[in-house]
Amino acid sequence: MSELSGVLASIGARYDHTAVAGPNIAPLVEFYQDVLGGVFSHGEVLPIGAVVMSYDVGGGRIELMAPTPGSTFFDRFFTSTAGRGGVHHITFTVDDINAAVTVLSERGIETFGLHHDPVWSEVFVHPRANGGVLVQLAQVGDIDSVVRRDRDGLIAAAL
Repeated sequence: MSELSGVLASIGARYDHTAVAGPNIAPLVEFYQDVLGGVFSHGEVLPIGAVVMSYDVGGGRIELMAPTPGSTFFDRFFTSTAGRGGVHHITFTVDDINAAVTVLSERGIETFGLHHDPVWSEVFVHPRANGGVLVQLAQVGDIDSVVRRDRDGLIAAAL
């Protein structure tokens, strides 16, 4: 893991958030908001069939994720967690996603899912490279142009 840390530092990666996925968004919101005192920031319904909601909690950020009705996006993940869900991924932002992929590739670190978008470009570091944790690297554009601030509408989209 120390080699991955050095690689991430060399590309200017900055910790952004930890994503927690569950089969139902309501219990996640209840825990991270009502129990831990998280403050809703923003969210969106993704075309992959997931609702994501970002909460500021204890000086950090947690992204809550759940499937929309009929979505199969999380099926493999929920199977691997016996249906409970849990930490889905950890995200670091970078200034240049292509440079990040190049540096990781040069170090022999496996990535997948490279996606370019003006708002959110991303790539994932395979869990085999770092002890079983899915790591997302993201280059963030004008995220405020797509996020929603309607907490209750986002919860309803996942029911």
